[in-house]
Amino acid sequence: MASASPTPQASADSPAPTAHVTHFECLEPQLEGSTVRLRYAARAGDEPVAEFTEVVELPAALDGAPAPVVEGVLRLLSLAASLSYFKAFAPAVLVVPDGLTDAERAFITALIGGGLGEFAFVNQMPEVLSTEVQAPVLPVAQAGEPAATPADPESGDSRRLLVAVGGGKDSIVSIESLRGAGLDVGLFAVNTQPPMARTAEVAQLPLHEVRRRLDPELFALNAAGAPNGHIPVTAVNSLIAVLTALALGYDGVVFSNEAGSSYGNFAWAGRVINHQWSKGIEFERLLRETLPAGAPDYVSLLRPINEIRIARRFATLTDYHPVFTSCNRAFRIHGASATWCGDCPKCRFIFLMLAPFVRRDELLEIFGGRDLFADEGQLTGFLELLGTDGLVKPFECVGEPDECRVALSLLRERDDWSGHPFLGRPEIAGVSATAAEREAVFAWHAGEHFLYPQLEAVARAI
Repeated sequence: MASASPTPQASADSPAPTAHVTHFECLEPQLEGSTVRLRYAARAGDEPVAEFTEVVELPAALDGAPAPVVEGVLRLLSLAASLSYFKAFAPAVLVVPDGLTDAERAFITALIGGGLGEFAFVNQMPEVLSTEVQAPVLPVAQAGEPAATPADPESGDSRRLLVAVGGGKDSIVSIESLRGAGLDVGLFAVNTQPPMARTAEVAQLPLHEVRRRLDPELFALNAAGAPNGHIPVTAVNSLIAVLTALALGYDGVVFSNEAGSSYGNFAWAGRVINHQWSKGIEFERLLRETLPAGAPDYVSLLRPINEIRIARRFATLTDYHPVFTSCNRAFRIHGASATWCGDCPKCRFIFLMLAPFVRRDELLEIFGGRDLFADEGQLTGFLELLGTDGLVKPFECVGEPDECRVALSLLRERDDWSGHPFLGRPEIAGVSATAAEREAVFAWHAGEHFLYPQLEAVARAI
C-alpha cells in the first residue's frame, strides 16, 4: 500500500565510473564444506571489467542436506546477493550463464523491481526496475520443484525453529513468544553485532553465527562514485538463514517482519517504492513459492500484527530493555554506533512506539537519558512519522502513520507525559486518532500471513 503523500524530490548522482559496463554476470556459486563463494563479473561487451567473490561462512557444513535442495537455495542466494554488486553497474543487462528455471527468473525479476525501488529513485534510474534478465532456460528437473507450501505444516509440535535475531524489539518478542509456547528455538545472525549477541545472552539460547564478507572491490567502486544505495538485504539474510537451517537440521526459519513492512513510502515511475519491500508480504510469498521442495519452511511470525501491538508486548520484557537496539546506525558496515544514535527515523519511531507503554524515566534510560521529544531539531522527523503536512514516510524500517498517530494519542493519556512541551506544540496538538483507528492498529490481519495453526496461536497471543 502506498502513502498518499506527494513524492519527495531526488537528484541524480554524478556520472558513474562504471557507466560503460553493459552486462553483469551472476556466475555459478561454489560450495566447499561450510564455505559458500558467490561469484560475479562485469563486462563491457565482450571485455571483462571487474570480477567479485563474496564469501559466506556457515556455522556447519551442508554435507548432510539433500543436494538438489542445497543447490536450489544456493542459486537463489547468488541471485539475491548479486544486487549488491549489480547496482554499481546499473543500468546493465543481468546475465546468468548457467541458466534459470522459470520460478528463479520470476524471483530475480521481482526482486529487482521491488527491492531496488529506493535505489532507483535515489539515483533517478527508473529503467533499473525493468532490468533485462538473460539466461538459458533451466529445466525444473535440474533444480527441484518449487515448494508452494511447507512440508508437514501440521507437525509443529516437533519442529525446530531457527529465529533470525536483529537485536531489536521485534525479534525479541518472537523469541519469547515462541519459547513461551514450548517450541524448540535456536537463534541466527549474520555478521553478529553487540545487540544481537546481548539478545542471545539474555535469552540464554544458542546463537548460530554466519559471516558474510562482501568483496572489498565493491567499496572501492562506491568510493569512486559508482551508483550506490539500498538493496533488499533481508532477502539475502533470509536465504542465508535457510541454508543455515539446512546445515543444522532446523525444520523452519522464522523472521519477525510485521504488517506495516508491506506499507510503501510513495508511488514513483508507475510502482510503489517501499524501503522495506523484502520485509513485506509480497517477498515472503515470493520466497515461499520459489524455495525448492524439501527446504525448511520460511515464515514471519509477526506478519499479521502491527508495530504498536508488538511494542506493547515488548514493554513487558524488561530484561531486554538495557540490551536491545533498533537503531540501524548500530549495524552499519562502516562507522557503526554503539547503541542508539538518538537522531534518526528509527530512534524517533521506537521512542514514540514505546512511550505509551513504558514509564517515562525508563524510556529515557533506554535512550541514554535523552528525551527525543524535547529536541526541537527532531520535530520534522516526528511529523514525517505522523504523516502530517504532506510529509512522507522516511526511507527506514518504521511503521505506518496511523499507528504513530495512535501512539501519540495514547501518550496524551499518561500522567508522566502530562504537560510536556512537545505535546503542546501546535503541529503536534493538531494530530489525533479516532477510536476506529485505535482498534484497527491493534487488530489481527486475518488472511495476511502464512502461519500454520500452532504459530498462528502464538502470534495471536502477542
